[in-house]
Amino acid sequence: MTEMIQEISIIGAGGKMGSWFLRHFSKKSEMKVLAYDRQVLRKPPPNVTLCSNMQRCVREADLVLVCVPIASAPSVIRNCALSMKSGATLAEISSIKTKTFLTLKKYSKRVIPLCIHPMFGPAASSIRDTRVLLVPVKNEKTESDVLSTLLRGSEIIVLPTAQVHDRYMAIILGLTYFVNITFAKLLSTEDIPYLQKIAGTFFRTQLLLMQGILSDDPNLVVSIMSQNLYTKKYVSEYLAQTDTLTRIIKEKRESEFLSDMIRVKSIFGRNVDLQMSYRNIYSGFTRQ
Repeated sequence: MTEMIQEISIIGAGGKMGSWFLRHFSKKSEMKVLAYDRQVLRKPPPNVTLCSNMQRCVREADLVLVCVPIASAPSVIRNCALSMKSGATLAEISSIKTKTFLTLKKYSKRVIPLCIHPMFGPAASSIRDTRVLLVPVKNEKTESDVLSTLLRGSEIIVLPTAQVHDRYMAIILGLTYFVNITFAKLLSTEDIPYLQKIAGTFFRTQLLLMQGILSDDPNLVVSIMSQNLYTKKYVSEYLAQTDTLTRIIKEKRESEFLSDMIRVKSIFGRNVDLQMSYRNIYSGFTRQ
């Protein structure tokens, strides 16, 4: 598979993830890398060819990687597929898969589709030890083989359907963003530097997570929250849980609170090593 991919085009190369992949592939001397973005690219790697037209950028490529905002991804995938040579690979990295999957499926007779989701951000130093999700569109083995070769060093995890992917992302991304943005709004009226000064390890850990989320592209966060159909369901369930817990605290039903804590701890204890998690938090701050 590797010898077949000699020319790669990155569409949306000016975005955070597009820029990351641009740098990653430009380090491979055996590959010709082309880049297109609606905005002018600042300081691209010297061996990258900039394109002023998306159709020209993709027409001879062996692989086209679409790294554009969620809302525009389906139309960009369509335009790329219609301009690409037959048998080339068309990949997209959207955080929500339902619409992009259907678009790739529609054009899978012309191109090899890759419906992938990198589970790392643009701060990753390399592809090694990262995780990438794959939703098979046409042929799982072919698509897995291409992806494993293309992103060698990354762990590839196959999810069965776009719906399963989006449901899990509603928890992993949508709910996590919701909780931390709410937490950030609450803290925004407090003396944050002083809180950091006097905080213990758990609060500092939570603060790091919250600040990391706030550093994300706001447009991406809004898209993940609003365009994933499953996010509303999990946010509603979360709010129902907070309402219940609030009543328990207000009514000082300590025994009920305690039994809930023990029950949840038991569930997690059957699946993860809680003491190891505790030690990892402390060792992480010790290394800093």
